[in-house]
Amino acid sequence: MLNLKPIKTKADYEQALLEIESLFNAPLGTPEGDKLEILVTLVEAYEEKMEAIALPEVSEQTLYFLESRNLEASPFIAGLKRRGVSDQVIQEALSESLP
Repeated sequence: MLNLKPIKTKADYEQALLEIESLFNAPLGTPEGDKLEILVTLVEAYEEKMEAIALPEVSEQTLYFLESRNLEASPFIAGLKRRGVSDQVIQEALSESLP
């Protein structure tokens, strides 16, 4: 018997990770290999449920966009102003992104 149970707590999660580590080189098709596959599936389900990635704030998205393309903020801000975005909105967004 594989003696497995759902991962419901952080302690269950940590225990499953330790067990995965000990079974990591288990050959496929063996009882140990089967246990490894099941544990990995359980851990992935727990991580998806407990560690969902939150969407970043708009200011963080904007900064990432600019930095990832090596763009200057000034032309971007000028473009926002041309499109009718107020100085107040721009200042609020900039103040949120500063540490």
